[in-house]
This record gives sequence, C-alpha cells and structure tokens, in this order.
Amino acid sequence: MELLADKPEDDKAGQVAAQGFTYQEWYAVLLIAELLEKEDDFAVGMEVKEDIAVLDSATAPTTVEFCQVKTNEQVIAWTFEELHKAPSRRLKDGTFPLSILAKLYKRRHQFAGAPTKLRFVTNTAIKLKETTGSVNLHEYRLESLAETAKKTVAAALARQLELDAGTITLDEIRLHRSDLPLGQQHLFISGKLSDLAHRRKFEFKVSQPAIAATMLASEMRKRGSNTGFASTFEELKTRRLMTRGDALQTLILVSEPPPGIDDIFKDVLSRLDAEDYDFAMVDDIRMQKVALLSAMSDRTNMLFKRQVTTLVDCYKPLKVERGPDTKKLGSFMERLTAEALKKNEQDFAAMEMPFIHALSLMVIRNGIDINVFTVATNSQLKGEE
Repeated sequence: MELLADKPEDDKAGQVAAQGFTYQEWYAVLLIAELLEKEDDFAVGMEVKEDIAVLDSATAPTTVEFCQVKTNEQVIAWTFEELHKAPSRRLKDGTFPLSILAKLYKRRHQFAGAPTKLRFVTNTAIKLKETTGSVNLHEYRLESLAETAKKTVAAALARQLELDAGTITLDEIRLHRSDLPLGQQHLFISGKLSDLAHRRKFEFKVSQPAIAATMLASEMRKRGSNTGFASTFEELKTRRLMTRGDALQTLILVSEPPPGIDDIFKDVLSRLDAEDYDFAMVDDIRMQKVALLSAMSDRTNMLFKRQVTTLVDCYKPLKVERGPDTKKLGSFMERLTAEALKKNEQDFAAMEMPFIHALSLMVIRNGIDINVFTVATNSQLKGEE
C-alpha cells in the first residue's frame, strides 16, 4: 500500500484546515468505534488521499475504503444529480471543479489494480428519481442503479476525469447517510463505546465514555493536522493512521482495568516489594500496565499471542522442576524471561525488558488466557504454596 504514501502533488489543504472539519473527525471516531466491535485488524487515516481512509490491516493492508464526508445544513436531501454532475461555476484558473463523485472516483483511478471501496458520507438523505417518483435514501450502492442511470453517471465521471466511460466501474461505491448528529457528537459516540464495553468487547471498563470519545477525536485531529511528508507506508502509519492498537491504548488511558487484571498486577508488585526486589525495576514494571492491558485487549495481535505462548511453554517445565529459581517471585520471573528469550528471541526483540518481565509475571500468576487474551477465570491471586 505504498500508493497511500504522500506525493508532492497531493492536496494538503485539508490538513492545514483540519480545525474546521469537526464532523469529519467525529465520523472517523465513529468508524473506529464500529470497527472495534469486530475482531479484525484495521487502520483509519485522516487526510490520506481523501477525507478518511479505512484500511483492512495496519501491517499488510490489501483493501482501502476512501470516504468523502460532506455535511448539508441547507436542504433536507442531496439530489443525486448534485453528486455526479460537474458544477457550472469555473475555478479561478478557468477549469471546472470536479463533482463530489468524480473527486471520489479519482481515487479509484489512482489506485488502479488495487482493491478500493468508495463511500460518500453525509448527514442528510440522498434524493433519487425513480420511475414512480423521487425517494429519499439513507443507504444506497451505485451498482443498484438502473442501467440507463449507470450509463449517465459513468459518462459524467468519465467526462470530468477524461477517462473512457467503459472503464468506469460503479461497484463498491456507497452513498451513506450517517446517524451521527451535527452537534453533541461526543455523546452519540460515548453511547457506542458504553455499549461495546457492556457487551465485553473491551477487556477494561470504560468509566468515562464521553471523555474517551473526546480523546479519540483529539487523536484523530492530531493525525489529520499532521502536515509532515510521509514518503513510505510506515511513515504514514506513524503520522496519520490510527490502528486498532492505538485506539485501544487511547481508551485504556481513561478507563479502568477489570478487577482480575488489576488485582493480579497489584499482587505481583506487592510480592516483589516484599521480597525487597530492585526498586527501580519494580517501578519500571509498574509503568507497563497500560501497554500490557492494550496488548491483552487487541485480539488481532498475533505477535503478542506468540510471546505469551512461548512464556507458557517455558513456564510449565520450570513449575515441575521447582528449582531454587522458583522459590521467590523475582527470581522465577527472571528465569522464565531468560528461558523465553533463549527459545524465541526474535519475537521479543522489539520489546523492552520491563514489559517482558510484566508479561512473565502475568503468566506465572495464570492471569492470561492465551486463546482470547482475557483475564483467566481461574486467575490465582495468591501464590502457590
């Protein structure tokens, strides 16, 4: 997906003016909330070729959906003609601006050969003329148009983009009226987040959903306003994309871990303190709680699952062995970490030692279910005697 990287000719006006696109930012947050309901990986970007870009993976995307977001406070509905016909007023350079759908379709042309989906998002309905009269639509796919209408739209797009009408494909193009209101969007999205937490889609309690929603919006604004040039996909991901992991970590900062994790984590730290274990190391481990909870909540994180699996595989023989290293929690943690690094160093290469120690402690205390990355129901809060 290097096609998503910046090009010198890309329009950066949206990034500079991001302060005014509040509805666009909130819609991006709404998309993130909807994507968090599923267990698939994703990344959502602001001002990545289009208002919003949704990728099916943060590491190896194969599909991108470009969303153009426009509010309309003047009328009850857009007419379908308004979306595909070129405006009659010329620009200062004498050319005509592209219609809404032509501008959106331009992305598909630029990404020829790569799977793309297109979505026009608005706060009002779209009025479509049919043989029996006009109908206001909230959701419509252009592939459902009558053949005559398809040819009309294809011809309009081809004329504006200077393409062959026969190359225009209208599949995977959606017209979508969002339920997101024009005001008080944080309350609307906080309801979504509360519902997700209630249905245990998160492994933590979202105690302040309105603040959590606002923090997500703030993070999206920061990304959308980033004018730094991203010449590669990795640079783009760092600067202007919010991944599943990013979203979860943002939510965790204003949330509460479930009692099981919190109790286990506090218990192991108290045990290390009681053993007079190195104070600086205990403090470093304590600082890993947010990162640990974020990794445990991201069920698409296969690297984390491999790390936990390695630790569990190393823990079992050490537990049976019951050697001198297992008599104290601190030495047990160090031995388990060492055995895991010896067995599978490559999977831990990018991790800081305090994080690995924290993970080792959770494995020793049976605090992780490696199948779903949740607190194990039989978590032991007391050490084995």
